[in-house]
Amino acid sequence: MTTQEFDLLARLLKSREPITSGARLVLLHKVPNAEAARTVGASPQSVHRAAKRFRELDEEIKNVYKKSLASSSKR
Repeated sequence: MTTQEFDLLARLLKSREPITSGARLVLLHKVPNAEAARTVGASPQSVHRAAKRFRELDEEIKNVYKKSLASSSKR
């Protein structure tokens, strides 16, 4: 996931601080959940759930575009 993709997902999910920063640390900087949570002052569970939501929406968007591109190339 790129920084631009992460920022778009944060807007779409209406993610708020400090959870957004925690998810950013986990997803973009590969920081463990517990460490990211301590760094931003959030619970590890909140950071984990947020990172999961980001990953799931990212995957869903990519799958939709992949299917759309595949079907348009068959035309």
